[in-house]
Amino acid sequence: MPDPLVFLASTVMDSPEHVRRYVEGNLAGGVDHLVVFLDKPSGPRQDEVADYLDGHPAVTCVRAGSGWWAGARPKELNERQCINANITKDVLAGLGLEDAWIFHVDGDEVVRAGAAALAGRPPGPSGVRLSVREAVSRRTWDGEPTLFKRELPEADLRLLEGLGLVAEPTNQSYFRGHLMGKSGVRVGERAWLTLHKVVAEDGTPWPLHEGEGLELFHYESYSAEEFIRKWTSMVASGPEANYRADRQPVARTLRVLINRGLEPEALERQLLRYYERFVEEEVEALRDLGVLVETDPLVPLTPADPAAPAAVVPTADLAAALKGRRRTDKRGFFKGTSAVAPRPPKPTGGRLARLVRRP
Repeated sequence: MPDPLVFLASTVMDSPEHVRRYVEGNLAGGVDHLVVFLDKPSGPRQDEVADYLDGHPAVTCVRAGSGWWAGARPKELNERQCINANITKDVLAGLGLEDAWIFHVDGDEVVRAGAAALAGRPPGPSGVRLSVREAVSRRTWDGEPTLFKRELPEADLRLLEGLGLVAEPTNQSYFRGHLMGKSGVRVGERAWLTLHKVVAEDGTPWPLHEGEGLELFHYESYSAEEFIRKWTSMVASGPEANYRADRQPVARTLRVLINRGLEPEALERQLLRYYERFVEEEVEALRDLGVLVETDPLVPLTPADPAAPAAVVPTADLAAALKGRRRTDKRGFFKGTSAVAPRPPKPTGGRLARLVRRP
């Protein structure tokens, strides 16, 4: 029996270099095909990004600007991301790919979910959770990051606190980004993708399994340059995104700073000052203590076998089906939560709606 296909759905606005890393890293980690929605296709260097994605045989690129949405484009990035992921799931189900897996990740994340890890999942209503590996933040890197943090037990966290490497002995203090990881589910499951979890139609959590070989490498503010780029880009993307409670003061401070109207040089100096005081990490100390994961997620999990049959992805049909969703009402495909927008109405059509509603 052939291994199940693995798809990613992501909504991005990033540089060509970062998008290339995202594509190549995820393909190296076991993904068969990526569906990439360009959140602002008219933005800086997005033509270069689109050209690269359009020319890649393992990518379907969707220009998700104003022409993608019927009526008003959702103001929150979180909402746009979830909608695009669930439309992808719906389209794949319509193409008869119910046994395939789909993950919803961000453009600064690389999945490692080898076929063996997914093939061992039991049939029935279940998904998988990818455990987070967060890139250590240092002023500069010689190439891409190869040192990552993992969640630590209490004893290790208390040691880090005692050495002044974390403010509190918690993984929330240790990690800058999310701890929830990202999740995947079979396309045919009666479930919905949110930012981090999978939920049933009524919003209750979908059962998720963890295990060896199911990882998510998060390139979160791993250098001073990347920290500045990320936050200026996020502020420009629209209304405030949802952050966990302990990170909301950070987001507010940086949003106020970036919106203050400073001269570019002054803004960069203040963002760098913030980075040095609150973000940059003592990499060698963490490495000495043996709490880091040292690996290169851009190296393929297994060498390519020229004799192995190539994964068959109906790329033309997938592109055509997604094109058919342009300017359609997509509000019903959002099953996450929003701080500023009311919960949208349930969908009235589409294969995903039928999959969810059938008894």
